[in-house]
Amino acid sequence: MKQKLFNPVFLVLASIILPIAAFEALAMESVAVSDILFALFCAIMALIIVRK
Repeated sequence: MKQKLFNPVFLVLASIILPIAAFEALAMESVAVSDILFALFCAIMALIIVRK
């Protein structure tokens, strides 16, 4: 599981897709889903920082 989380391809794709998905959820007035997606984006950014 740790290898999948620190896979650079996963980190880059997640850092691109999650903010877009969060914005789309917010545009559709689904605040809870948007908050969850943004929190996941923040966690992915933290993993990228830890990885460096």
